[in-house]
Amino acid sequence: MKIAIKMTAVTAALVLLGVVMAYLAGYFEEKIPIDFRRVLPDAGDGESLVVKVNTEPLVERAAGTLRAKVETVISPLITATISSIAVWAGDEVEPGEVLVSLDARELKARLDQARQSVVSARAQLTRTEKEAQRVRRIFKSDPGAISKAERDRIEAALSTARARSISAQRYEDEARTALSYSKLTSPIAGRIVERYADPGDTARPGVPVLRLYNPATLRLEASVRESVASKLTENQAIVAEIDAVGKRFDGVVDEIVPSADPGSRTFLVKVNLSTGSRLYPGMFGRLLIPIGQTERIYIPAAAVTEVGQLNFVIIRTEQGNSRRYVRLGQRGPDDQIEVVSGLKAGEQILISRQ
Repeated sequence: MKIAIKMTAVTAALVLLGVVMAYLAGYFEEKIPIDFRRVLPDAGDGESLVVKVNTEPLVERAAGTLRAKVETVISPLITATISSIAVWAGDEVEPGEVLVSLDARELKARLDQARQSVVSARAQLTRTEKEAQRVRRIFKSDPGAISKAERDRIEAALSTARARSISAQRYEDEARTALSYSKLTSPIAGRIVERYADPGDTARPGVPVLRLYNPATLRLEASVRESVASKLTENQAIVAEIDAVGKRFDGVVDEIVPSADPGSRTFLVKVNLSTGSRLYPGMFGRLLIPIGQTERIYIPAAAVTEVGQLNFVIIRTEQGNSRRYVRLGQRGPDDQIEVVSGLKAGEQILISRQ
């Protein structure tokens, strides 16, 4: 008897709970009718479009960095004070243009001293040659008038004078060469990237003063996975995309480094780019490498309806219009948008006039 009473109480409690939940859900109140015509337009509210599949090349994007093929660092061969620097970062230079001038007073004095030594050595050589000629004439006319020791002495003096003249000439050439080191010139036509020193600083051999590169030799160096790099060949035409300028540039594969990175299993591919005035070393870019064909569906962006974070299109069928969820991809040309899933070829979608 007690069990039956408990079961009845539990049942009553459950019924009461159900009534309360129905009341809270508005079951006992009058409903506002939904106008589905705003959600699903009629056939006359837009134009229909047949979904088509487009065949496009499948592209592998390999990220890389712009670098100059021809780049050089200007540094002195002698230790001297910098007198002047004629360029700043960003300046264009031509081959042979003087970029840096060093203090050359000591070098000029050394060259003057070397020239005086040359004059002195040549005068000594001239005097010794005349004396040797005189001794030879006397010996020829009267062999007994000149001793063998005297002849040997004059010949040795002549050889010594010749050696001193040659040595002085070499010393002058060395001093002239050292003086030429006081002018640092550009070995290439290019653009200054960095300036490491200023007038008054001491320039030392091997310490960079300027760095420059040739803008016409810019190339994109990218790491390409081995399965794709194996399909590339030198001199192959390829397209590169530079995000900073929002443009694509035609390029040619210049070099494929014949060694893979064991960590990433990628090859370094270097692509020469067409000249771009707004391109600079260090910029980020991508190589667009064709690796096959793919099929994509594009529809007008106006055919897509956004509900929150979801995207829908209206499908036209024989039974009427229906709404279908689609997953979208990247934007295409002419205000088209890619549909990754949700549509197939041959279906009709409705583009509302609204």
